[in-house]
Amino acid sequence: MKRKTRQLWLGIHRWLGLTVGLVFVLIGLTGSALVFDHAIDEWLNPDLLLTQNEGTPASLQTIIASAESTFSGQALSVSKPRVPQGVYEVWFRVGEEQDPKFCQVLVDPYTAEVKGQRVWGEYLMTWIYRLHFRLMAGEIGAILVGAIGVLILLSLASGIYLWWPLWKHSFRAAFSVRSGKRVYDVHKTTGIVSCLLLGMLAFTGTYMEFPNAFQKLLKPISAVSEHPEGLRSTGGEFQQPLTPDQAVAAAKKHFPEAKFDHLHPPEGKDGVYEVAFRQPGEVQLSFGRSQVFLDQYSGEALVIRSPAGFTAADAFIAWQFPLHNGEAFGLFGRWLVFVSGTLPAILFVSGLLVYRRRSGKRKALSSTANAAS
Repeated sequence: MKRKTRQLWLGIHRWLGLTVGLVFVLIGLTGSALVFDHAIDEWLNPDLLLTQNEGTPASLQTIIASAESTFSGQALSVSKPRVPQGVYEVWFRVGEEQDPKFCQVLVDPYTAEVKGQRVWGEYLMTWIYRLHFRLMAGEIGAILVGAIGVLILLSLASGIYLWWPLWKHSFRAAFSVRSGKRVYDVHKTTGIVSCLLLGMLAFTGTYMEFPNAFQKLLKPISAVSEHPEGLRSTGGEFQQPLTPDQAVAAAKKHFPEAKFDHLHPPEGKDGVYEVAFRQPGEVQLSFGRSQVFLDQYSGEALVIRSPAGFTAADAFIAWQFPLHNGEAFGLFGRWLVFVSGTLPAILFVSGLLVYRRRSGKRKALSSTANAAS
């Protein structure tokens, strides 16, 4: 029975590796590139994304007005420069309502000069992101990538099951790389050493493909905070709305130690400001999760969201992306995830070589047996 069970798991492991393993290689390599996507983007497009100017920064109001005058529309959001010599990103909605796209307008933080614009998904790093996240196939691609994530977790579990008897036999057999069985041992040792990391990446990636399904599972255990809906500003008809800079100043009173991250201007006369900050200790470095929703006239805080007040489910959700790209553990974590993106390729190639070698031996034995008979 044990022998039959082992053969079953060996077959599952082998065919998962030879099929979805190839897609895992693609997802891994593109994921490595995306760990440092912004830095690569800035290196490829310094004239667009970096500035040589210095001095007194322009106001947010001036930055947004400059972008809106160039784009001839209302800004959806504005994000702070990513690095000290970076530029502001002001985002606009373009395209049809049924198929919206988003345009990024880049503005110099000192001169408020518009350096250029581009549509998300139509330049290199976002093209790689679409390939990594959805295989360039929209919703169907998202379902495929999520399903592959589940199968990869199964493949890793089957690999651990097949390796376990070696661990029980001897530590040396479990981790050694022998000269006569180098390819097999590279596959075995690479897989077991990296299984926890690859499993974490597969799980967090699956979560991001199916967030609604996961959140439904979480709700019976812990409340999931929803994005505030239906908020309205109630200032008088002739009252002057706050400028973006005044909104940031009003919101910062609630997070005095935090750094400004991004802002969503109000949409229409009864819309509200959404101002986001990043507080010290927040797990995600690339996106501030401390939010203040303000009445655009009075500056009154309508809703305040802080990681300090997150439920267990909120905290679980907030950890998924920082774990997936490694930023939860700083630069070391990002380099670790960057390197891990090459591991599926090593596992796929070594597994394929092991399969071909064993298949060749079986054919040779079968030919010998036929000749003898």
